[in-house]
Amino acid sequence: MKIAPIIHTRTYSCDFSPELKVRPETFMDSDVKWARKIILEATKSIDNLQGERWVIADNGKYRLAGVVGFLKNICSKCSILEEERKSMEELFYDDKGRLVYAFIGIVINISEIDNSIILTYDDLWNIFIKFIQPVWKRIYQEVITTNFDEYELKGISDKFFSIEPEQVGERKIYEANSNMDYKLFCWYLCNKSENNITFCSNITDINTVKESEFKIITTSSNIITRLKRMNRLESVKKTETEQEVNSKESTVEKKKLLILLIICLISCIVLLVLLVLSLV
Repeated sequence: MKIAPIIHTRTYSCDFSPELKVRPETFMDSDVKWARKIILEATKSIDNLQGERWVIADNGKYRLAGVVGFLKNICSKCSILEEERKSMEELFYDDKGRLVYAFIGIVINISEIDNSIILTYDDLWNIFIKFIQPVWKRIYQEVITTNFDEYELKGISDKFFSIEPEQVGERKIYEANSNMDYKLFCWYLCNKSENNITFCSNITDINTVKESEFKIITTSSNIITRLKRMNRLESVKKTETEQEVNSKESTVEKKKLLILLIICLISCIVLLVLLVLSLV
């Protein structure tokens, strides 16, 4: 399968690029803006993030898929020898000693999606090392463009599950669990039947969830309960508002009808008076 790497990260000295650090060469300006918007949505409330977030989004032509998290945590999930890991530790912090987070992912042409593709921590970390480690210490901003090349990303994974989401408004919401989040990610990554997928796992801040544009998310059971309660209250309020509007419209119509009847009655009286006068 042909994929193109995409990465949004800062480096040791340089901040995040608005053009994305690594992106497909074929991306138009509108594609860059779309991808950046999705990634920024996925990195909201990042300082409170426990674990990682798996992300998928479509724009009609491309499917973007990857992981958001602190590099130290992502690396810890990979099958890497301890010596190799130590050599990568310089990537975990910037020049001010702050932990660095990133979005590491791939872009696939939607027409070429394979229902057996598996994307793992190791796949993504290898992509990050390949493109970012050589430029980590550079002191100038740059954008690295990538081609769609053949990558072997197929593996063995239990992608089938029976859990049903909670439907809250227009959103599908699952309870967050690191193992289930990854299974959902694999499922939606290969999903050809749904259009315009926007999926993000492990959003555990209520305000971030409420403001999020993702249509499929995983979050805590407490937030799911609160969202369902708020949705019911909004439905009741909407119904009451509609009833109030309908009542007002009905009252207006009744008033119009009454005015019309009065006008007709007055007209009849006037005609009757004119008739009597003509006979006198």
